[in-house]
Amino acid sequence: MKFLNHLDPADYRLLKSIDDNWPFQFLSGFSRFYFHYHHSPVYIAYDEGLNAYMPMRFLMLKVFHPAQILFAPIRNGVELSAEEQAVFFKNFIWALYYRGHCERLIQPHPYGILADHPPGSKYCDFGTYIIDLGNQSEEQIFNRFHPKYQKAVTHSLKHDAKVRIGRETMDDFYKIYSHTMERVGLRFEAQEYFQELYNYLGEDHIAVGVVYDGGEPVSGIFLLYSKYSAFLTHAGTIGESKLYGAAKLLNFEMMKYLRRKGVKRYDFVGVRINNQNPDLDGIFRFKKGFGGDLKKGYLWKLDLLPMKARVYDSVVTFRSGKEKIKDIIDQISETEQFSSH
Repeated sequence: MKFLNHLDPADYRLLKSIDDNWPFQFLSGFSRFYFHYHHSPVYIAYDEGLNAYMPMRFLMLKVFHPAQILFAPIRNGVELSAEEQAVFFKNFIWALYYRGHCERLIQPHPYGILADHPPGSKYCDFGTYIIDLGNQSEEQIFNRFHPKYQKAVTHSLKHDAKVRIGRETMDDFYKIYSHTMERVGLRFEAQEYFQELYNYLGEDHIAVGVVYDGGEPVSGIFLLYSKYSAFLTHAGTIGESKLYGAAKLLNFEMMKYLRRKGVKRYDFVGVRINNQNPDLDGIFRFKKGFGGDLKKGYLWKLDLLPMKARVYDSVVTFRSGKEKIKDIIDQISETEQFSSH
């Protein structure tokens, strides 16, 4: 197992096969953005026996160096099977263990759904709805929408909804996105985050769009993409509007826009399988209503050096006076335990 880096010229030969037909997490521009903005290097783990690659990062904390998988392992632009992923993860874990300075593999990013989970890991079922853009016409895509979604799109068009796609909508998108996150009480990215993504990845890998009602922005979405797939990473709505189908129209227009650019998939980035939390049902139903195929898999995490990892958790809890932040795996585990009583 080798750990390659787009920023290291010595690794160019082994990374030269990666192109726009791979997920954006594998691309050089993404690695450069991450290093610049997060001060955290992105590596491409390369298994020579499987001839497969997987993007990951180390979190460079003062005395603790956890790692995170950013996407499933891929060979020639295609995800490995569950059986091959199991082999890849075994080799990957041993390589990290022998490096000696990685104490924990934290939960992957929600756009990094994995087909297998290694023995001893803590995991949860997870999925995402994906629209096939490459093998369907615009009419076929629309016909798979739930009838209520089709009606909502038609309603918005009849009431003069205006959709704009491009970097010039960034300020309006951010206004919508930040307002949405404040409304639901969640942390949100600074506007600089999105601007720097544009600077490093450019128009060929970022799509941002907004729906306007009488000139007022009412719904916005932000996607990262390559020809492999588009990933809807940020979205929101704001204010009162007669366009009750604004978000549905915007997603449909974005699907058409990306399809014309040769993007093969439209990924809604994450739904919780067998969800027991009623607060999340609306998100699940919203994504399902577009008629995509449900891709199922797992999120998992694993302590490689359990004692050191537990010591770190204890120190953080002591210094902050708070319990460690719960990830999706923890949240689902607690919900399942509660529902079983």
